[in-house]
Amino acid sequence: MTFIRLLCLVIPCLCAGFAASADISRVQVVGNGEPTRITVWVDSEQEGRAFLAESGDARSLVLPIQGPVTPAVGDGGGGVATWALSEGALSFALERPLMVARVLSLPPAGNEPSYRVIIDLQTVSEARFSSAAKKDMRKLASYQAKQRKEELAIELASLRPDAPLPASRRVVGQSYTVVIDAGHGGKDPGAQAITGGVEKDITLRAALALKQILEADPRYTVRLTRDTDVYVDHEVRVSMARDWGADLFISLHADAAGNREVAGASVYTISANGERRIDKEANRNNWRIPLEDGAPQRVSSILEDLVKRETKTHSSEFAEMLLPELEKSGPVLRNTHREAGFYVLLAPDVPAVLLEMGFVTNRSDARRLQSDRDLRKAMSAVKRGIDRFFDKQDILLAGQG
Repeated sequence: MTFIRLLCLVIPCLCAGFAASADISRVQVVGNGEPTRITVWVDSEQEGRAFLAESGDARSLVLPIQGPVTPAVGDGGGGVATWALSEGALSFALERPLMVARVLSLPPAGNEPSYRVIIDLQTVSEARFSSAAKKDMRKLASYQAKQRKEELAIELASLRPDAPLPASRRVVGQSYTVVIDAGHGGKDPGAQAITGGVEKDITLRAALALKQILEADPRYTVRLTRDTDVYVDHEVRVSMARDWGADLFISLHADAAGNREVAGASVYTISANGERRIDKEANRNNWRIPLEDGAPQRVSSILEDLVKRETKTHSSEFAEMLLPELEKSGPVLRNTHREAGFYVLLAPDVPAVLLEMGFVTNRSDARRLQSDRDLRKAMSAVKRGIDRFFDKQDILLAGQG
């Protein structure tokens, strides 16, 4: 998986400081909790919004960062154990409950050529921290979703949807593994189509068509969780994708509704409730995130959190790139990008979406999904979305060269 490979390349030189291309040149933590001051030196203006977060016994402070960065980690002080920089955020692992007293975003001034973000922290009770963190986690999720949509809107507006990436910006020889999951199967027929037939057959035909389309492009290695009418447990589907080193997982389904007028495709990514299940299922199924051997436990924990965050971000990015292509091939729902806790979206380290190709309870959708020509048209749209997603990964990888 691309972002995991990048993180693993970073781990051996965690203590070597920032690369020349990093936007953030320095992070300083001083104090003893009464107060503790964090100062971040950055070469571009930042909003200066900080959010508390809590997961089990782990507490953290997240400072969203706008602009490209070089991933890194460092030690803290004054109740801050460590910090970690990744795309989109600078995170601080807290050793005890600390509340944000104030956040300042300062422009260059006098002998100081850099922008600075200053965060002052005060020690508080566990109850007060937990209360503030619950509110902040909701605010952070909303903030990050808004930022992703704005960034994607700018990016998508600047490129023709069907424009290929210039050869000079591709990573020569780079290949990606795409896992296609045909929903249901065997003893689980799925939804009954109004025109006859069942969902499991539609999803299998779609998966086979998408596989054929993708394999015509040497850029992709394609795997199917099933290629016949068999039932595969959900956890096995996710494990397959991880074992195959998937760079992207797409689960194909056909929706159903009581109202036969409802029609159109939709794309699901992991919801907040679903995210809370990831660690439990990862432990139960031994879905370990591959990190370099010998890394300190606290560093490994930080990097695992970064990988999970990047996985969610990449899933959402792919969904947003896929939607414009789906609209060209057929109807889509009004709220096309949705969130849910579907089991097949729970991999901690594989970007994943669940694509509802249409409603088999709607006569027009059902006919479209059972037409070889229309189904291939829809899967060609999915292929274009996949291309756009990995075009962006090529750019990111090229930037690391």
